[in-house]
Parts: sequence; C-alpha cells; structure tokens
Amino acid sequence: MWKLTESRRQFFAGCRRPEENFWKTLFEQAGRQSLIGHPKYADFLSWKPTHSNCPELENATRNLIEIAPMEWKATMRNIFVARAFKGEANAQASAFRSAGIIELNYGLTVAAMIYSTLFSQFYDAIRTTAMGVDWADEDVATTQMILEEIERSAFDPISAADDAVQTWAAERHVRATSPLHVELPPARQVADHSNLVLAVEEFVVGHEYCHHMLGHTDSSFRHARTIKQRVKQLLSEIESSSAMEELNDAQWQELEADIGALLLLSGSLSGKSERWQIYRAVGGSMLALVSLAHVMESWIDGGEQHPNFLVRYEVMCKAITKLTRGVPIGSRTDHPVGFLIQFRGFISAVLQTWASRVGEDIEAPKFLNIFSWMIDLQVEFTEDFEAGEVTA
Repeated sequence: MWKLTESRRQFFAGCRRPEENFWKTLFEQAGRQSLIGHPKYADFLSWKPTHSNCPELENATRNLIEIAPMEWKATMRNIFVARAFKGEANAQASAFRSAGIIELNYGLTVAAMIYSTLFSQFYDAIRTTAMGVDWADEDVATTQMILEEIERSAFDPISAADDAVQTWAAERHVRATSPLHVELPPARQVADHSNLVLAVEEFVVGHEYCHHMLGHTDSSFRHARTIKQRVKQLLSEIESSSAMEELNDAQWQELEADIGALLLLSGSLSGKSERWQIYRAVGGSMLALVSLAHVMESWIDGGEQHPNFLVRYEVMCKAITKLTRGVPIGSRTDHPVGFLIQFRGFISAVLQTWASRVGEDIEAPKFLNIFSWMIDLQVEFTEDFEAGEVTA
C-alpha cells in the first residue's frame, strides 16, 4: 500500500534534494540566490511540498483527485506528483513497494507554454480571416496583402519553433529561443493562456495517474477493473488502423493511458462531466500530444515504448468524437468537436512545417488551404450532427 509520506520521501531521496519548493531549487540551479532571500518571493518560496513539490502541480493534482472516480481517490492521494529536471521533456510514473510517484519534466511545461502561445497566434489568424477579411472587396491586391500578413502571423511562430527543435535536442533543454514563442496576440488573455498550459499539465499528469491506476506500473493493482474495462471498451469501438494493429503491449498501454486521461479530465469517469470540462480535456490532450511530438520529433516514430504521434492523434480524435456525440450544439453554435477542429488545423500546420523541413519535395503549409480544410471539417460535422450520423 502506497503512503504519501513515503512517496514524497522516495522522490526527494532519489534526486538527493531536501523536501523543498521546486522553484527554490530552480532559482538555486540558475544562480539566482538573490531572489531566494528577496521579501517579494518569501511567501511563495516558503511553500512546503505536500502532494507535489510545486504549487501549480499541487493545484493540478487536487483538481484531478476531485474529479476522479471514488474508487481511485484514496490511492491517488498517496501518489507524489513532482516537477523534475532529469530526463527528457516528458513524464513518467514509477511504483515502489510503499510509494507511487509521477514525475513531470520541466521541459514539457516550457513546451506547453510555447505551444499554447503558438496555438493562440494560429487561432487569432483563423478568427481574423473568418471575421475580419472582406471577401467581397473588389480590391484583390489589398485582400491578398492582408492574407499574406495573416499567414505570416500564423506560420512564422510555428516556423520559429520548428527551427528551435534541433537546438532543444542538442542542448537537452527546451527554452524559448524567439520572441514569437512568448508573444501572445493582443486579444489573448494571459489567464486563458495559463489555463490552457494547466490543462496540458493536467492531461499529462492524468495520463501518468492512469498508468498507475490501470495497473501498468504494478500488475497487482486491482482497484481499476471496472474502469479498465471502460477504457478498453472505448478503444474497441474505435475503428482500428493497420498501424494500431502493429502496436506492442507497452504501446497499447500508452493508448489506454491516453484514453483514461481523456475520460478523467473530462469528468466522464466520475459521471459528473460538464461542458467546460470536455473543452478542457480536448485542449489539454491535443496540445499535449503535439507539443510532445514536435519536441521529441516522434511524429512517425515513437520508439518501442510509445506509439508515434499519428497513431495517438488518430485515436484521440476518434475518442473525442465518440465521447461528445451526446453533447448538444451550444448557444453560440459551438461544440467540442468544433474546438477539436481548431486544434486539428493547428496540428496540420505544425506537422506540415516539420515535414517540409525533413522530407524531400514536401511543400510548406499554405494558410488558405488549412483554413478551407477546417471549414470543410466543420460543415461535414454540422451536417452529420443534424442528421444524427456523427461517427468516429
């Protein structure tokens, strides 16, 4: 049986650090000792670890425990969730005799911040094109100039991130290397940006929780039998591709953890799913997958332990479509699948940018092509929804 005190002790013993605030450790390692003693940061840095070594992850952990199914809560409360430096920009779950640990690499958090910014810039460009361009204007040259400027605003940040990927890999350190990685559009609220980053972290931590709770880290764990059946049922309802049929057991477990995290974050596992939770699950899952794929360049090769991005993305899109079939169209004609389409457009731009760099005879993405494709997806979904024929 895991105990929180032992889980916390095991983590700090493993990294040979005292039980202290992550940010204090970060300031020390960055040579910013002057900040540690500054009165401005005294309360923040005096925060003590309980369920996590980081205040933000403590909140994410409590959020996930609150919406978890009742049979998971007690065990989840005894897992220590840590922000860590070691390893790649990813996360992992570890099990010991009396300790359960989840580690989220800080590089993944930085990646989530960067890609949340990129998505904001892409979304702003899409919104401007849909609402701010006068397509009936007879001055074609001016309209073309406007569209070229919109395209640059959407794709230049993505290109800047793609250029930085090799630097990140060489330095084993994800960091903003361009102002385009941190500059939010004027219409984007900082709070919305931070909320999307937190949703990414909650999805990733939820994914690792599911590795524990579904028995992937400890085969003797038996508290999740009913929910494991639910995860397997949803996966079985998704039409499998040839790539899915070639996955090994470890890779299937990753898909199970992805689906489990989607169900957990959306509130579906506890039967208390609300509309805003579904949107949060869509945004967190999509941005987490594309961030990981771009940073790790695992678009088409995820290694022996993980499916590649294309497989995980396909499964997640189909799962979201199935999960939201009963959700009505909102008062603003919005729907979670419409939100998913926004991310699909963004992901297409990122993927095509990468492919044009590494592949021969592959062109860089064209903004209007992606914009038109997104409209087609939205029209197709709306027609199928109204006809009651939405399928995954």
